[in-house]
Amino acid sequence: MRFGQLEIDPAVNPAILDTVTWDADGARRLLSAVEKPYWLAVRRAVMEGGSVPRHSECTVYPGSWAQWGASACSLARLTDGQHVFIEIGPGAGRGANLLHVIPVGDDMHLKVGAADAVTTRDWVRAVRPDKAPRALGAVPRLGIGTRMSTSVWPGIWRAMDEGKFAANAIQNSVRELNLLDDVLAGWPARTNYLYGFGTLAEGHTGSTFEGLWLAGVIEALKTDSLPVYGADADHVTVRREPGGLERAKRIIDAARDYTFFTLDVSDIVDYAATGADRHARKYAQALDVVAELSACLRGLKGGTPFDLELSIDECPPRLDTATCLTSPAELLFLIEQLRRRAVPVTHIAPNVGIVKGQDYTGADGPAGFARRIRGLQDSAAAQGIMLDIHSGDDLRSAARQAIGRATGGRVHFKVSPSLQVILGEVLHDVSPERFRFWWDDTLAYARREAAAGSEFAARCLREYEASGDPAPAPHHSVFHHYNFASVGRRDDDGRFVHRDKFYDLPPEFLCEYHRRISRFLCAVAADVFGC
Repeated sequence: MRFGQLEIDPAVNPAILDTVTWDADGARRLLSAVEKPYWLAVRRAVMEGGSVPRHSECTVYPGSWAQWGASACSLARLTDGQHVFIEIGPGAGRGANLLHVIPVGDDMHLKVGAADAVTTRDWVRAVRPDKAPRALGAVPRLGIGTRMSTSVWPGIWRAMDEGKFAANAIQNSVRELNLLDDVLAGWPARTNYLYGFGTLAEGHTGSTFEGLWLAGVIEALKTDSLPVYGADADHVTVRREPGGLERAKRIIDAARDYTFFTLDVSDIVDYAATGADRHARKYAQALDVVAELSACLRGLKGGTPFDLELSIDECPPRLDTATCLTSPAELLFLIEQLRRRAVPVTHIAPNVGIVKGQDYTGADGPAGFARRIRGLQDSAAAQGIMLDIHSGDDLRSAARQAIGRATGGRVHFKVSPSLQVILGEVLHDVSPERFRFWWDDTLAYARREAAAGSEFAARCLREYEASGDPAPAPHHSVFHHYNFASVGRRDDDGRFVHRDKFYDLPPEFLCEYHRRISRFLCAVAADVFGC
């Protein structure tokens, strides 16, 4: 199907569009084929707490059921992969999103609504607010990067239910997400260069900010549990380049329904600042930008609560990690300045010495790591601010437990690439022929970057070639660090090259994938929160 300049099958390319009802005529045909007594049985089940027999044409989700006056409401999935909202009750109904009305007997009507982003936001707020993402404030939680969108959420809900923890369970950044307008216009992905690593296409998951939010809320409605979750527009990055601030505003506008916003100003911090007023000079531009973006957010959100994070955790290119470490005094300065500017910050991600892609390797060891974090925790907690620890994927249990001890479990701890790496591990074990395609594409990407001058890519390739283990496998560092680019790669005309291959996976694969996701997240939560 064509949407603007984009041609995709939405059933195997989820989390791109801002609707999961993409063919109104098809939805009407499928719903009209369902026997009318079935809808009356659905209404009785919702109103009386019973069960509904399965139907070949649609699936109604008990996790979404609600009584709305004299009507029964639910989310339903049709056999073509579309989703709709249904209401069964008296009256013919009205509304701009109403697709179909069918009399079903006993003076009742089936009213069918499109499940687009606007309707879904209004539906969960009014009908099932307990299933909506929300601002959680000082609630400790995991931040879970959802690079594989609909494939990961069943495992996340399972982990949250078993581990009894809260999470920002919808989370990705501009690195992983596109802007829907850009995708529909057929524009190729923007390309960034990361020092040492190589070129990186923005939006490398293929999902969009709008589509990921919608897909996550729909999946939350499907689950039988009641996850306490938020939605994080992660690393809304302000670059030094011309137009960097306006680009950040576009991202915030696209992510207006999110409940958590991570403003990343690492790139515009002046690390060369010196003198008695060093902190003021170092953060002058960054604080002004955060204040401006905060005002933009308040205008978009109106009176709706949201969490706001200042992120300075990343070390810019060519600087040593030790140069970028955040001190407790620096943290207190930032909090004071943010309050003077009336920025409603709830979280801060300082630089604590974590380097992406590796376990903590500081000379002070886990004990010194914990002392550093405890000093920052004391400063932040005294001001009612929660620490956020990013890039936790490759930290081993000892480092995670050090964070847990230092914060007393009162922390927001983020992971992101891990769930995609786990996908590769399961694919390797369950469907090695499918994994081989991903391996070959990853190897080709790493070789291109090595040829273009990336020393890191060259080192990963040398490690693989010298390993004496030539078989394609996810444990090789070249796959671990370069696998992500295959999923959402687009060609020069903005078309997705491989994405559907990653969502056309058999049920037995997904079952194992969800099990491993849950095991991983529960282990992380146990270390960080002492769950």
